[in-house]
Amino acid sequence: MATITCKIQWLTYLLQDFKVPFEQLSLLYCDNDSTRYIAANPVFHEHTKHVEIDCHVVREILKKGLIHLLPISTTEQLNDIYTKTLSPQSFKNICSKMGLINICSPACGGILKDIDTRVIKGS
Repeated sequence: MATITCKIQWLTYLLQDFKVPFEQLSLLYCDNDSTRYIAANPVFHEHTKHVEIDCHVVREILKKGLIHLLPISTTEQLNDIYTKTLSPQSFKNICSKMGLINICSPACGGILKDIDTRVIKGS
């Protein structure tokens, strides 16, 4: 989350340099309630000592009003296709939500499959 918030901050400054008006906060979706709580809560937590710098970066950008953290259900998190092993059904659901298609599947409703079979049989 720290990396993407830094990129959002950079893009915001770039837009300001180009005099491009923008008025909306960047929405950042996170499926981890603890992460959102730690980013929003300025109290030091002993369990988060190893990520303290990242927390401060996110908290600072959140305080500046450049981002807004929103919850998202784990089942709706499209990024999981890149980061987790998914069941075939979950994989297909995410692919359909992203508009991905299988370019290796036979085109034209299986016509290519019929042609391949005739070539093999010698027709």
